[in-house]
Amino acid sequence: MKLLLGKLIRPVMAAALLATPAFAADDYVIDSGHTLVVFELNHLGFSKTIGWMGDVSGTISYDADDIAKSAVSVTMAVSAVNTNHPERDGWIKSDKALNVAANPEITFTSTGIEVSTETTGKITGDLTMNGVSKPVVLDAVFNGAGSNPLTKKETIGVSATTSIMRSDWGVTAFVGPLGDEIAIQIELEAVKAE
Repeated sequence: MKLLLGKLIRPVMAAALLATPAFAADDYVIDSGHTLVVFELNHLGFSKTIGWMGDVSGTISYDADDIAKSAVSVTMAVSAVNTNHPERDGWIKSDKALNVAANPEITFTSTGIEVSTETTGKITGDLTMNGVSKPVVLDAVFNGAGSNPLTKKETIGVSATTSIMRSDWGVTAFVGPLGDEIAIQIELEAVKAE
């Protein structure tokens, strides 16, 4: 009986070990103090209005052995939008634009990563804003990974850019006088979860 059980158990154990990845991704938490999402929009043809999302949180599942298997999940609080103009900020948060009461958060969840070079690639994901989800592609630069010399914590840094048409997310007020296209720049640091 022992011999029979041994013959049955060994192949099952071997299959289980083979199915387990040799290296698992590491979890990192976005460092909100060193992360900023900046956006700009044409203002009547005279200038570009620049604003930022200062309350950014989320996680990165970072696979150093296969970057394409990494994943990103980000949340931004609409209540923290800042364009250096309180009246305009209030309008952005109102039901005429992002409607913070109904949709308090903007989220981005990656669905794939395409590696171009050792330091560049494209991150595809779903951007949910104003109650609408649509795919976007970020052009990303991997700035590096290692021990932060100040905190001694394992840290990764990423810069990314993209552009979207705000009307695609139902934010259509004043399209024409104000630009529809929004250019977005992201500077992000994340710290390895303890």
